[in-house]
Amino acid sequence: MKKEDNNNKLLSDQDIKVYNLTKAVNESVNLDDFKCEKQYFADYLRLCAKDNDNKGICKVWLFVTSNNKVIGYVTLAMSQLSRSQHLTLGRLTTRNYVPGILIGEMARHLDCRGKGVGKIMINWVTSKVRDVSKEVACKIIIVEAEEDKIDIYKQWGFEPIENFEEKRNTMFLRIR
Repeated sequence: MKKEDNNNKLLSDQDIKVYNLTKAVNESVNLDDFKCEKQYFADYLRLCAKDNDNKGICKVWLFVTSNNKVIGYVTLAMSQLSRSQHLTLGRLTTRNYVPGILIGEMARHLDCRGKGVGKIMINWVTSKVRDVSKEVACKIIIVEAEEDKIDIYKQWGFEPIENFEEKRNTMFLRIR
C-alpha cells in the first residue's frame, strides 16, 4: 500500500505509529491539529483525554504518521455486558457478565477519510485486546456506535444488542 499523500491512497499499518498518550506528549505530538467530522471528538482529544487518561478512566492511544500528525485515536477501558443481552453472549460464560474492553471513543482525522485508517485502528484494537486477554479475562470488544457508524462496525464483525434499554447502539465483537 502507498504512503499518505493528498490523493485518496490507502495507508498501511507500516505508515502509522501507535503511541499511548503519555509517550505522544513526551514526543511533542500536536493534539491541537486533529480534526474530524464530529467536532466533539476533536474537542475530547484536546480538552479531556489527558485528564481521563491520567485518572485511569480510559487509556488513550494515538495513531500518528511519520511527521507526527495525529490521524486517529481510540480510548479503551475495561467493561462488561450481561450474558442475557444476546444469545452469543450467553454462550460465552456461565457467569452473569461477559468481561470485555470498551472502545469509548474512536475517531480518525478528516483528511484520512477513505484511506483505511478506521480499519487499521480496529485491527490494532483487536490485536491489543487479544494480547490483554492472555493476562486478564476478556472475551469481547464493546462499542456504543454512533448511529452513522453502525453499518461499518457490522462490516467489521460487531453484533448489535437488540432492544438494549439505554438505546446506546451497543455492539460487541467476540475475541477468538
